[in-house]
Amino acid sequence: MWRELFQRYYAFRFDSMIAGAERGGLSDYRHDLLCGATGLTIEIGAATGLNIRHFPRSVSRLLMVEPDRHMLRQLRGRIARVSSEARPLRAVAEHLPFPDAVADTVAVIFTLCTVSDQKAALREIARVLVPGGRLLFLEHVRSADPDVEAAQDKIPFPYSHIGCHPNRDTLAEIRSSPLRLEEWQEGEVPCAPDLERPMIVGMAKKPRP
Repeated sequence: MWRELFQRYYAFRFDSMIAGAERGGLSDYRHDLLCGATGLTIEIGAATGLNIRHFPRSVSRLLMVEPDRHMLRQLRGRIARVSSEARPLRAVAEHLPFPDAVADTVAVIFTLCTVSDQKAALREIARVLVPGGRLLFLEHVRSADPDVEAAQDKIPFPYSHIGCHPNRDTLAEIRSSPLRLEEWQEGEVPCAPDLERPMIVGMAKKPRP
């Protein structure tokens, strides 16, 4: 019951909680990454829909997947407010409700740190992408600083309650997935606690046969 109340509160307050990071440059990271989206695009872990305004006109259809029902409520509200034709769906990354080879682009932003099984999620992403399709990613990662790394491994409150695991070596998982890592760079989430500052941003492709 307490966890349910916390998740509802977290979804309601999500935008205001990260407003400082957005103003500090995170919004620019989102925009620069998502301008590469084309065709039928699936965003996994869409949360409250902050990315809607960053998707370019080259996106012909936008499907926004979110597993949390409280976040999904906020997402639907934003879609209605901005008169977007994006379609919200409740699903998890490990079991996407789409046919094989349907998406030209998949986007994940602070999502692979929350999934229960990164390998399964990346296999699903590869499955739904067309050959040559692209995964655009911006993710929390394990710190190279031993002190921060140790703190990340403890996964303190509130990370444990929102399902965030900022200590994951997500880049290694992408490299070992069916996707081919094309480009990436390291960065820092602006105006964020040390535990969640290390991040990577980049693009991987589904190889053509």
